[in-house]
Amino acid sequence: MEPLVSVIVPTYNSGRTLRECLSALRNQYYRNIEIIVTDSFSKDSTKRIAREFTDKIIDAESLALARKNGVELALGKYVLFLDSDQIIEPDTIVLSVEACENEGYDGVTHFERSKIHLGTFVEKLINYDKWIFHSEQDDDPIYGTAEPRFFKMEFAKRIDYLDNPPITFELAIINLKMQQMGARIKFIKAHIYHYETTTFWQVARKFFRYGFYYMPALKRFPNLVLHHSAPRRTYFTFRALRHPFLLLGLFVLYGVKGVATFCGIVYSTIKS
Repeated sequence: MEPLVSVIVPTYNSGRTLRECLSALRNQYYRNIEIIVTDSFSKDSTKRIAREFTDKIIDAESLALARKNGVELALGKYVLFLDSDQIIEPDTIVLSVEACENEGYDGVTHFERSKIHLGTFVEKLINYDKWIFHSEQDDDPIYGTAEPRFFKMEFAKRIDYLDNPPITFELAIINLKMQQMGARIKFIKAHIYHYETTTFWQVARKFFRYGFYYMPALKRFPNLVLHHSAPRRTYFTFRALRHPFLLLGLFVLYGVKGVATFCGIVYSTIKS
């Protein structure tokens, strides 16, 4: 019998993308899947949509609790941490399980791409960014950029999720903890598509909020945070030069992220 895969999907006002996300799970070639939705008290249609696909819907006050509570409820041999605005291809889970069952890996990293729906310049920049660091297959937890989302449950259950600062560097920290426990991770040729922010203003608002949690992450994981705050090593490869205009645009994008994060740090410091 195929091993059970638990897919944990944190949500908050995710009605715009959740049906597409969960439909992609229902349409997987791999059939032995349980879907767990961990919702942070959404005010839109999120829970109604979730009930169309699963009866495992629990509340969580934060992203860290969403991961923790989802893992505690999960019954699978494997876990996939999937965001509510991400869409996976039909063969993603079967390829993930095969890499672990047949090749002895403890987790996998998927290729991520942006799901461009408005065609804005910012969407194209973020998509190019993802293409660069996933094409390099660089998922080192400190120096890399790509982040695995699929693991053996035995590793996932040993993590202290409440030790993670909410949102900021959250998946990178999970990756670091997994590999510190000896998890062997492999890149596989399966894709996850992500709805992105579409304007520089939306990027700024997002990273302003990330700034609230930057200092706690820096104090707890200084090496990881400092390296992830610097220009990634994948930008200094020949592959990154394929589209010089977009590469220059990435430096503008990261300038916006940096300024917004700094403002969030200052605001949260003053407020506290």
